[in-house]
Amino acid sequence: MHVIVAGGGAVGSQVAAALEAAAHDVVVVEADEARAAGLSARGMSVVVGNACGDGVLEEAGALRTDLLVACSGSDEENLVIAELAKRHLEIPRVVAQVNDDENRWLFDAAWGVDAAVSPAFALVALIEEIVAGPPVAALGEVPRGGILVDVRLDAGSPACGCDASELGLAPDEAVVGVLRRGRLVAARDAGRFRAGDHLVVATDPAGMDRLRATLAGGTGEPGSGAGAGSSPWVPGSGSG
Repeated sequence: MHVIVAGGGAVGSQVAAALEAAAHDVVVVEADEARAAGLSARGMSVVVGNACGDGVLEEAGALRTDLLVACSGSDEENLVIAELAKRHLEIPRVVAQVNDDENRWLFDAAWGVDAAVSPAFALVALIEEIVAGPPVAALGEVPRGGILVDVRLDAGSPACGCDASELGLAPDEAVVGVLRRGRLVAARDAGRFRAGDHLVVATDPAGMDRLRATLAGGTGEPGSGAGAGSSPWVPGSGSG
């Protein structure tokens, strides 16, 4: 799947990294030249320019794009990008970031938005979901059969004191973010992991048991005494 991520800030760069980890063809459009250079240095495909400008999305491959994610820090820009993508370039799926929840009502089909995402709302929901949850929990699916999982690191976790390169993940797995003290941090900026961190890992369904054993220490669900062979907990399943 070819994906354009319009905006290479904190959210956009993490979205792009997660999609790349799921083996998609991702191009980031970023107007700030210094930020674009940083993304390019990390191996990302980048087009420098304003996604609202003439020809910029086309340069990023809009005419063969399956999904566009508008992740700029401006709601007005995200709406313009969404409408341009849907109405003029006929991109099939458009997801837009809502920076100010008071503007959420604008992000609908009238502006070409198929799905609106508020990072603040999503983060609060994620925190509420995982605070009392098990050491390893499914957060959602990604294309091609992959999933994003939350791995909570307790004091005895083998991952404590390691960085992402030392975790021994499978070639098709990646840490795409770290939730630390209520703040979502890019994996590259998290340094060495510590007790209390929640690692957001892109993996496959079979990877949940492996991550439970190698990162969470095979602790199973809280208070259950279960080991690595226990059934994974999935949000909405009624357990936890």
